[in-house]
Amino acid sequence: TVQPLASMRIRSICGSKVVLRRFGRRRCNPLLSRSLSVSGEVWKAAAADAPVLKLFTKKDCSLCDDMKDVLAEVRADYPHTLIAVDITDRENRDWFRCYKFDIPVLHLQGKFFAKHFVTTEQVKEALAEAATVEGFSGRPGDPRDQCNKTL
Repeated sequence: TVQPLASMRIRSICGSKVVLRRFGRRRCNPLLSRSLSVSGEVWKAAAADAPVLKLFTKKDCSLCDDMKDVLAEVRADYPHTLIAVDITDRENRDWFRCYKFDIPVLHLQGKFFAKHFVTTEQVKEALAEAATVEGFSGRPGDPRDQCNKTL
């Protein structure tokens, strides 16, 4: 016999997926509940030597979408490649452990650039710095610094 939905208890909410259970306990693991990854190249600059930005993100992240919009605004004047890294993918467990409370996180040329939000002025300044001989030097505040202290 099928039990009506009203008589079942919501045991947990895992991402956007509601988990219903009548018996036993199930621990919610967002790394296992992912159905579609958002990892991959978002756009590619025409020039091979253009700076590469990595956006650490996950599905249904509105702050991540806002950050992508800012990056798209400067794309014409400051060409760059944007790669999305879904922290909930199995192969990105270490990123998930360090960035789960801080996305969106942005790296430029492999170095920490920003988290949570960024302005067009900050992006223009960083991409201009990346175009110099010295390259992008990175910014303080990488959540990995705190994460690595707890290991």
